[in-house]
Amino acid sequence: MKIIKVLLIISLSFSLGIWSSRVLLKKKEVTCSTNIEDDHKAEVSCSPKDEHEEEDGHNDHSGEEVELALKKKSQELIGLKTMETKLSYFTRKVPVIGQIAQDPESSSYVTVQSSGVLSECKVKIGGTVTKDETICVIKNGDSLIEVKAPASGFVMSNSFKPGDKVDAVSSMHTIADLSNLWVTLDVYEKDIALVKLGQKVSVLSIAYPGKTFQGEITFISPRVDEHTHTIKIRALIQNPDNLLKLGMFINADIFVESREEYIVLPQEAVQIIGEKRVVFIKTEEGKFIMRGVKVKDQTKNEIAIYEGLNEGEYVVVEGGFLLKSEFLKSEMGEGCA
Repeated sequence: MKIIKVLLIISLSFSLGIWSSRVLLKKKEVTCSTNIEDDHKAEVSCSPKDEHEEEDGHNDHSGEEVELALKKKSQELIGLKTMETKLSYFTRKVPVIGQIAQDPESSSYVTVQSSGVLSECKVKIGGTVTKDETICVIKNGDSLIEVKAPASGFVMSNSFKPGDKVDAVSSMHTIADLSNLWVTLDVYEKDIALVKLGQKVSVLSIAYPGKTFQGEITFISPRVDEHTHTIKIRALIQNPDNLLKLGMFINADIFVESREEYIVLPQEAVQIIGEKRVVFIKTEEGKFIMRGVKVKDQTKNEIAIYEGLNEGEYVVVEGGFLLKSEFLKSEMGEGCA
């Protein structure tokens, strides 16, 4: 299927009237024409770079540059897209597994100011309450005293039932705030040098596919587990909708940001020709130049470039494979001679 797909793309590029020419430094101007059916008649000019242009900083990127031209209509048909390059920090992910702590990060205890008999309890274990909501009524002689929730959250315990005597010492209920949860994560020794306090963490649970929960690393253990050879780290995770549950197993990504800025591109923007990595740069409407680049780091989706590109250039991020195939055709002698 891969071979068929490549052949179809090459065939499409030829029918769309894509033409290419090799631009060699200090080569005399050569003009060649290619006649393609109907209105796809194009004249290709294979001209050298002006000697003064070698001073713009691009002459070190490769010994030669290949100029490719593609009509606007053809660009639209193949879905070719470009993006302006800019410097930014490159972020890679360290995948880890872990578990949400069994105990909540914050708990409040419901007590009464004076002793009495519990007349009514309006909440049950597992229910939710809001701050200052009336949750119990205490009878003290002929008086009825309303007991209000000191904080919003889940009712985790209920120590008394109607008719029981209560006093100011005992806790009637425990209310847990689950909007933020502690998560313990296991980091392998090979990755621990990348992990720092304050780094961002993204948590995923199989219970909620596609949904992430954000947090931050607050503690890194000084000890390596002798059985698993991992280091325990702790992060505080936001749980605004109370979807995550205490004790739940989770997967997580720790975001490690580079110290320096690079040109960061989608993986699809960088093509491999032989042993070189190249990109296609839009120089003007309908014209593209292929240039070699050097890679500092990469992930599954992104790649960091440290040499070969400058800020403000427009790089092909979708459709570059078609330009690559056209270059390979010119290498086989189908371009200008």
